[in-house]
Amino acid sequence: MTQQMCSYPSIDKPQYKYYRNIPAQNIKTNQSIYDLIFQNKQEKMDALALHYLGRNYSYRELKEKTDTLAKSFILSGYKAGDTVLIGLSNTPEAVIASLALNRIGCIQRWFDIRVNEKILSDYIIASQCKCLIAIDILIPAIQNILDSTNLNNVLVVHPSSCLPLAKKNIYAIKYRKQIKALRYKDRRIKEFWNYIKLGRNTDAIIPEISFDETRPSIMIQSSGTTGKPKTIVHSDFSETSAVKSLAYSDIPIVEGKTLLNLLPPWIAYGLGEAIMYPLAMGCKVILSPTFDPDAIMPYLGKFTICLAAPFHYRYLCEHFNQIQTKKQKQFYASVDALVSGGDKITVQENQKFEETFKTKVVNGYGNNEGWGCLTVNPVNNNRYGSVGIPKWGETIISYDNESEKELSYGEVGEICVNCNTAFLYYDQDEVETKKVKKIHSDGKEWLHTGDLGYIDSDGYVFLSGRARRVIVRQGFKISAYTIEDKICEIPEIKECVAVETPDKQEEHVPAVFVIVDENYMMEQEAIIELIKMKCKTELKEYEIPKHICILKNLPYTANGKYDFRWLEKKALELFTE
Repeated sequence: MTQQMCSYPSIDKPQYKYYRNIPAQNIKTNQSIYDLIFQNKQEKMDALALHYLGRNYSYRELKEKTDTLAKSFILSGYKAGDTVLIGLSNTPEAVIASLALNRIGCIQRWFDIRVNEKILSDYIIASQCKCLIAIDILIPAIQNILDSTNLNNVLVVHPSSCLPLAKKNIYAIKYRKQIKALRYKDRRIKEFWNYIKLGRNTDAIIPEISFDETRPSIMIQSSGTTGKPKTIVHSDFSETSAVKSLAYSDIPIVEGKTLLNLLPPWIAYGLGEAIMYPLAMGCKVILSPTFDPDAIMPYLGKFTICLAAPFHYRYLCEHFNQIQTKKQKQFYASVDALVSGGDKITVQENQKFEETFKTKVVNGYGNNEGWGCLTVNPVNNNRYGSVGIPKWGETIISYDNESEKELSYGEVGEICVNCNTAFLYYDQDEVETKKVKKIHSDGKEWLHTGDLGYIDSDGYVFLSGRARRVIVRQGFKISAYTIEDKICEIPEIKECVAVETPDKQEEHVPAVFVIVDENYMMEQEAIIELIKMKCKTELKEYEIPKHICILKNLPYTANGKYDFRWLEKKALELFTE
């Protein structure tokens, strides 16, 4: 019998045919992420949990070090509700610190380690924290501002601390000058592993923290690339709900698998989907300390699934033929799927990736407000050009803000999400919170993403652009995605980004920045003529970009997304008289 369709995704929920009938694990959401990872693993505690540059941690060792650090925090007087600031890369210490703070009910506030001194000072003051856990490169900045803060503990993590002895000695010799420059005398600054020793051989009792889905647990800083930076506040319920929903997907993040994480822990996608989720499922997580495009190369053949940004796969695709045949065979034999998020992948790119890697490359979509992943393509039903289907238990609609109504299949509107992974609020910003979290006429709370898109009759979400990236030209609204996708159909073009730039005659016009595929040796003028011809024949007249610029590389933000602000400034510099 054919299912009767009502023309609205929120009613039909057509995506449910793509989920597992039974989840990979039965997940209870009324618990902390610490409990979710370590409870019910008594017989599996000796399985490997983390791998970092040759050093392995079992679940047992990870728990022991986490509990010891939790006791150290308690002995220092930290308690539930206190905020601890964290600026770390992907290291075992980052995972241990996050779980230890979660264990005692502290709020962990993450930030990008590439901050300047002024922003770091602002974070410390705004959070009113007394403890900062930071990577060693931040020591000079910390020393300059320490006396103007309330910090009484700065726990310093050296990326080499967890290395095996031989590798640690090599690191010490190689970076002798840098390490010497980082020496410090202030008693408030302590080595992370020396601080952990406080919790050894102590009778300190770790208090039981009752679960409360409304209690703040984690804060993530927004990048501010589409507006002013904000502090996004989540609860444990966001994390555990994400794990429960993803357990119904066919993504092979299940017990016994190995996941390579190429994402920074200061974004929800990196901390949530790439660390906590696989640990909760019983996977081993390989932590890459760097996030450069070539970071994937040393790990080929060592993982079964990878979570990364599109630029990682673009780099791998470009250099794949340079890899030794043995490495390629190991890669083919080991990888179940590659997952991409944080930015778009065109249809052409997706096809090329899968042809090159001989495995599924599935794209997803989300934001920090929704605790990372909101949609992802099913591995066994990957649909090029789409960002996938909503996670199990979520509802995603295309919404008309003017009529305040859900749109039908294929109609473009703002993508809105009703989910359990939504953030609690923006810290000290009720006005902005209300702009993003809204009650619709159905009485439900919806997360407004600011992205434009539509949903097809199978429940797949297709993005059409960013609401804040709409280019208005003589009253016509243009989606930047429309221009980008059309230009990327040209074989000679590797990447393309369209931005709005001021214009004397038309107020605003589209300008595009492109990267040319190195396999095509053509003069820049010839490439530009190709783009112009493509746009003239296949775009509407008002969509045709007025300016075209060829770059060697496109800029990315710290979160692995195209840096639209940089490009807008560049367009202003190049094309404004």
